[in-house]
Amino acid sequence: MSKQLFRMSVVPVLFLFSLWLSPPVHSAESDTVYDIQCGCYKKSSNVQRMVQRLQELDLSWYSVQSGHFTCLILDINVNHEKVSTFLDQYPEFSDAVLVKNYWDLPHPNPMRISPLPTSEDFTAIMVPYMQKEYKRGYYNRKRLPLARKQAEMYARFIYDASRYYDLDPFLLFALGNFETYFRNMNGDLDHVKNNRPDPAQGIFQILESTERVIYRNMKKQNIPHTPAELPTNLRKHPKTQIYFAGHYLHTLHTKHYNNRYMALLAYNGRHSANYDYPRRVMRFYQRAIKHFIETAQQCRTQEIAMMPPSIDRLTTIPSSMARPTQ
Repeated sequence: MSKQLFRMSVVPVLFLFSLWLSPPVHSAESDTVYDIQCGCYKKSSNVQRMVQRLQELDLSWYSVQSGHFTCLILDINVNHEKVSTFLDQYPEFSDAVLVKNYWDLPHPNPMRISPLPTSEDFTAIMVPYMQKEYKRGYYNRKRLPLARKQAEMYARFIYDASRYYDLDPFLLFALGNFETYFRNMNGDLDHVKNNRPDPAQGIFQILESTERVIYRNMKKQNIPHTPAELPTNLRKHPKTQIYFAGHYLHTLHTKHYNNRYMALLAYNGRHSANYDYPRRVMRFYQRAIKHFIETAQQCRTQEIAMMPPSIDRLTTIPSSMARPTQ
C-alpha cells in the first residue's frame, strides 16, 4: 500500500477516534452540525453496493463528486457529541468521517403514496388541482383559465409517462407545477433580445440543447413513443415534451442511483449545484400529495354517507384510492 493510500484510510479513523476521546466542551464548534461521509468510490459498482446497503438501513443520503470519485454522504446532521450515538447504532460506519453539512434533504410527509392510484383516480383528482395551480401561477398574470380537456390531456400524459419510466407521477406533476404552473410557454422570454442561443421550451422548461440529447438517447434506445423527428417547436407537442421530461428525469434518477433529490438537482443544471431547487420542487410535491390524500378521503366519506344501511360499507370503498406511507 502506498503512503498516500495509507494516509487516506487512516486519517478518517484517527479523526473520529479523537472525537471520542475529546471531553464534551460547549463551544461554537460543538454546536456545528455535520454529515457523515460513509464512502468515496471510483467504481460505480462499489457505489451501487453502498447505496443498496444505505437503502436497507433506510438512511437518507446524497452524493458529491470529487474528481473521478463519488462520495456518499449520510444526511444525519450531528454535532460532535452525537457522533458516538450514531456509531453505536451503526457500527459498520466506524471508519467514516465527519464532513461539512452540504445539504439538508427535504422530507415531505408523507414521502410517497403506496400503492399508486390508478390513472382514472389520478386524473379525476389532479385535473381540478392543475387548473387551480395554472390560474394562480406566477407566469399567468391575467389569471386565464386552463381548459378542462387540456388539463385532462396533460394529467394523463404525466401519469402514463411516469408509469412507463417507473417514476412517481406526483413527482413529475410537481416538476411541471414548479417550472411553469403547467403553462406551455417559452422560457428565457428575453432570449431574442439578449441573443440567448439555448432557450427553454414547454411545461418542463427543457433547453433546446437538452432536447437534442434526449431525442438522440430515445432514438438509440428505440423507445416506442419517440417522435420520428425532433420537433422544431416543442410547445406544439405536449405529449412529446412530457415524455421528454419523463425520459430525462428517469435517466438522471438512474444515474444518481435512484436518489430523486440528486436527480432533481441535476435536472436544474449541470454547471452549478442549486440545492434550493429540489427543496422547492419537493414542496410542490408535498402539496400535490396532500391534495390527493385529502380529496380521496373526502370521496370515501361521501360514498359512505350515501350508502344504504344494508350495504357492507367496507367492501364498497374504492381500493384504488391509495394510502400514504412514510
